[in-house]
Amino acid sequence: MSRTVVALLVLLVAASPSSAYAVGKKKAASTQTSQKSTESKPAEQQPSESKPAETRPADAPVQQTEEPDMDFDLLEPSPAAEAPRLVDPELEKAIATRRTMLTVHQGLGLATLTTLAATIVVGQLHFDDRYRGGGDTGRYAGLHKGLVIASSTLFVGTGMLGLFAPTPFKKELRLDTITLHKFFVSLATVGMLTQVVLGLVTASNEGQLSQVRLATAHQVVGYATLGAVAAGALMIVF
Repeated sequence: MSRTVVALLVLLVAASPSSAYAVGKKKAASTQTSQKSTESKPAEQQPSESKPAETRPADAPVQQTEEPDMDFDLLEPSPAAEAPRLVDPELEKAIATRRTMLTVHQGLGLATLTTLAATIVVGQLHFDDRYRGGGDTGRYAGLHKGLVIASSTLFVGTGMLGLFAPTPFKKELRLDTITLHKFFVSLATVGMLTQVVLGLVTASNEGQLSQVRLATAHQVVGYATLGAVAAGALMIVF
């Protein structure tokens, strides 16, 4: 009888609400413990569906991305521009020397023209003073002689510069301003030489009737020479 009573008491205690609450609380605690252990696993132990990253050797060269070249030309360069230009030092020197000599030649040519014009003017005054009733004072004789020497010297110097200037390029003979310049200068050279000869002959015939004729011829040739020099200078300047 006592055993039966004890068994009933045990059943009543087990079936009571406090016992059920204790059992439920124990189960909930065990569930939370299992969840925490699952969350605390390292990330590397969890399976991943992504592909592993490719590894690069330590000594492999780093490839740099080339930027597009923004320096370009819209026009295609010509083959002549791309080809290197061969420079001949001797040719360049000859060209520079010729340019310098012809520049000085041109300047002296204009000075010769100016001096020769003054010589003709003073020569005309000297002619009138001696042969046309000017009294033969001789006041223009010294000035005329000095201008003759100056104009002759300038003419010779100008001609030498043009004659001895180097010619690095062969030039075909054709009718142009340079050819005309050479033609008129050749006429002026003949005129200058004739002037010198006539001047010496006129001075040697002092007091004779032929002296007037020689002086007149000297005067005419002087004007013709001035015209030839002026025409030669005109071909170069214009």
